[in-house]
Amino acid sequence: MASPARRSHPLLPTNGSSGSRSSTPLRAVAPTTKDDPLQPLRTMADRVGKEVEKFAERVDYWHLHKTEDQRHIFHSTLHMVGKFKDLADSTVKELKKQSGAENKGELQKSTRRRIQDMAASTRADREANDNSSSQSVVPSIETSTIPKSTRVQELRHWQTEAATWDLLHLIIQHYHPEPGVDVAAEKRSRLAKVGGAYRYSPNHEIWDRFILEDDEAQEKELILRWLERSARNTESDIESITEQLEDESGKGTNTWTSGFLDTKSQIKQAKRLQSTDKPLPPNYAGLRTRDRTELLVTQLDPDAPGRQKRALEKSDEYYDRALWMVCYEMLRRGYPWEEISEWCRERSEGWRGVSIGAACESHSEGVPNISGPTVGYLYRRMCFYAAKGAKTQYESAVYGMLSGDLKEVIPVCRSWEDHLYAHYNALLLSRFDSYLLKNHSQKISQTLAQRFVFQDAVANLGRWETSSQEVVELLKRQKSTAALSLLPMKLIQGSLIGGTIEELILKVGYSIYSLLKLDNRPTSLMVDPQVLGSFSDTNISSGLQSLSTEKYHEELATEPHALRVLVHIHIVLSKALGAIKSTIVPEVISMDNVIAAYIEFLRITKRFQLIPLYAAQLSSDRTVACLARVLPDIKNEEEQKGIIRLMDQYGIDPVDVVCQNYVLTAQRLYGGDDPKLISKLDLLEHTGDAFYPGKRVKDFLSGLKPGPDEEALIDTLRWQIHLSRDVEQTFSILHSALIYLLRAGHIGAAIQVTTELSVENLSFIKTQALCGYAFDFTVPGTEVQDTTRTLSSPRRTSLRPSDIPSAAEHRSLVLQLRGETGPYFELQQFVHLIHLFGEWREEEDNIIKQQQAGTKRNLMMVKDLFDSIESNLYPLLASFLANPDAQNHEDAARIRHLYIPEIVLAFICVVQSMSQFGTRDTSTKAMDLATLIADEDNSWLQNVFMETGRMTELVDMLALTSRKMLQMVEDGGKPRSIGGKKRGNRGETNRIWDLNVRN
Repeated sequence: MASPARRSHPLLPTNGSSGSRSSTPLRAVAPTTKDDPLQPLRTMADRVGKEVEKFAERVDYWHLHKTEDQRHIFHSTLHMVGKFKDLADSTVKELKKQSGAENKGELQKSTRRRIQDMAASTRADREANDNSSSQSVVPSIETSTIPKSTRVQELRHWQTEAATWDLLHLIIQHYHPEPGVDVAAEKRSRLAKVGGAYRYSPNHEIWDRFILEDDEAQEKELILRWLERSARNTESDIESITEQLEDESGKGTNTWTSGFLDTKSQIKQAKRLQSTDKPLPPNYAGLRTRDRTELLVTQLDPDAPGRQKRALEKSDEYYDRALWMVCYEMLRRGYPWEEISEWCRERSEGWRGVSIGAACESHSEGVPNISGPTVGYLYRRMCFYAAKGAKTQYESAVYGMLSGDLKEVIPVCRSWEDHLYAHYNALLLSRFDSYLLKNHSQKISQTLAQRFVFQDAVANLGRWETSSQEVVELLKRQKSTAALSLLPMKLIQGSLIGGTIEELILKVGYSIYSLLKLDNRPTSLMVDPQVLGSFSDTNISSGLQSLSTEKYHEELATEPHALRVLVHIHIVLSKALGAIKSTIVPEVISMDNVIAAYIEFLRITKRFQLIPLYAAQLSSDRTVACLARVLPDIKNEEEQKGIIRLMDQYGIDPVDVVCQNYVLTAQRLYGGDDPKLISKLDLLEHTGDAFYPGKRVKDFLSGLKPGPDEEALIDTLRWQIHLSRDVEQTFSILHSALIYLLRAGHIGAAIQVTTELSVENLSFIKTQALCGYAFDFTVPGTEVQDTTRTLSSPRRTSLRPSDIPSAAEHRSLVLQLRGETGPYFELQQFVHLIHLFGEWREEEDNIIKQQQAGTKRNLMMVKDLFDSIESNLYPLLASFLANPDAQNHEDAARIRHLYIPEIVLAFICVVQSMSQFGTRDTSTKAMDLATLIADEDNSWLQNVFMETGRMTELVDMLALTSRKMLQMVEDGGKPRSIGGKKRGNRGETNRIWDLNVRN
């Protein structure tokens, strides 16, 4: 329970300070405009499904099972990333079932376009490419041929997402080792076991040592394997490509195992015409293609077209190109060498398998050709020259891939992944050849190295240590790959690969603020990173002065899949692994804007129960500020209870959040320079009716319905109901709000607050939580513990028996509760008194109507009201707001000036009216009131009337009341009474005013 010391909430909070435990910048009310700054997020809301809840379930499990053990956090985080991928994979599987035919059709369209481009390319195209800048000649699926089917589009999104979670998993394992592991020592241990450091070490050990020694090389190999998996999972399989190639050829599939069949037929026909069974001479001019446009080869060995500079028949050229295309696709998908060789042998093209290294010593999966005494160095040089002399692009690409010649592979790349694969493959093989020259010179002599110089892709790019980032940035700049690289999911994948994910989150966060900065609602979740000291009292320098963002950062922020993925990557790297450790406040604010935007999206889609989970991933101050701005949207009481429970569950203090929510509302309503406070209160109205002393109580209750602003304040205050264990903040806030409502003249709202949130009602909630049994501590005698309640309470409370207070603790607690709730309880009683005056006027009108109608009057209600007014008034006049703290001193003085004169005069009017309805002796109470005011112990009452200039009004009204008393006596007759009572409690009677009475 809160300590006895009260933390008061000022009536007029100012920017930069508040009465709550968290301070955040506050905003002005948003003007109504036609443009909705939240429209991008609203559009996103229409494009998401149940994956939002499913991802939240994984984060929830991870968050609730976190411990202080860093190893446990590491493994649970990897497990969570694995669950993200499992979710994406299961979604892909389901979408493939739903869109089987459509997906197959789209993949076939893609393959058909590549086949057509392959078939249409000429040798001139190949030669032109050698003299031009490297760029893809194959249109991209992702940019030019977006699937028409929405289900296929969704499938593509989820396939990319599954690949992204796979990528994140391997990036974590590579760059973020398990806590407590001595990475250097482990590396030394593995190097000692792997071998490969000696002259006669097996070639595979040399490769393994190279990968183990060089972290960047290991990263390149991991990414290449990832790209191969992605291609196998998302593109057409080899069987489908082969079938389409056969279909496009226009020939039966049985001819695809017969080699260059049409060219062979032409050669045989020429030999028959020459009546020879010997090979035709290379310069034989009588053999031309069927269209008579080119000379036909005279021999059928694989090198004949290049050696003789002659052509094959068109169908055979297509066949040749098709085979090279399939070989490339198999290499690109990471097929084992044995499978590639077997595929070629099945089509009587075993030489192709031999030429790409499959016939050499066996390779481990994912390892390049490292056979022979030069560990594959000469083989790669051979492939390099073969790529240069190849007659088709796919043949060139195959040999270029085997040799690491980037330029020869680029022309057939059709996606961002293909381009990245080509660069990484070239970099890895170039680095390995450099490693061989440096560390195994006995295998590659200087003479050999000088004769067969390789193209060093690393040297052409830049520094090896930054090659990953440089490749990703290069793909963004190149005209052929820029559009692909800037797609939202490719930005995320590229930043993970290039090690710039922190920069991406930072820029997207700043772009989100720029996108939503026109949202000036007081409950906006966005914070300007450039605002110094937003969440700190420290005078900081903004680190974002030179930060530049691009349009594609905004596009990522408004793409629902990409934003969700980025948010969860941010949680994994920043909140779980601590891999993003920026302490620069503007940067922290900007990156947290990414999560805040996701929370805004959850609010728009009314997924309120998910919000505390993601708010818990923000910095502590931002967590409170964010949730405080969300609370006003949650109206349902059960949802409110659930939100409070979730905050407790995630380690968020609900008291901080609810207090901040109140401060925001108070700031908006009365935190400015003009809080619209009243200077005069009118509970009375003038009347010429002799029945009254010049005035009567107004009918003010009928016009007291709270306005929208007051309703918002009441909604804010209702959250106090759910803070069952808090006393200090709850009643401090209620006290502060009630002071404002009274100073602003919002009587109706004040009545509603004190009715719904009375001390009596709240006491049951607080005592149930604090004691284990509910009771009203305002009732005299409840400081004595009721043992019958303590015996039965364990069955009705979540408190342990040991937590139920003893009799002494119970007494101390009740006294403390009364002390802490006293200021609010005093104002509550005061508001109740005002409410009673309003009810008096309504009942008074009913009595008058009954008199006018000549019906029997029912005076019991009016008597009860009068007794209630009297019993509430005198205690308040004895010490109303007599001891305010320094902070509320001005507010107490203003309330006394506004209300006390009006209340006293209203009571005189009620006394006069009651003396007319009931016993005439009631009129003496007005004189008793005059005596009370004149008492020197009540000088504060006199000062209030003097300071407000209403002392004359008081005297005049008392004089009029005295005259009415004389008139009633002079009118004669027996005094009227209710219940036969003629004297007051102290024997008072109005007969003292009868001039005819003798002693």
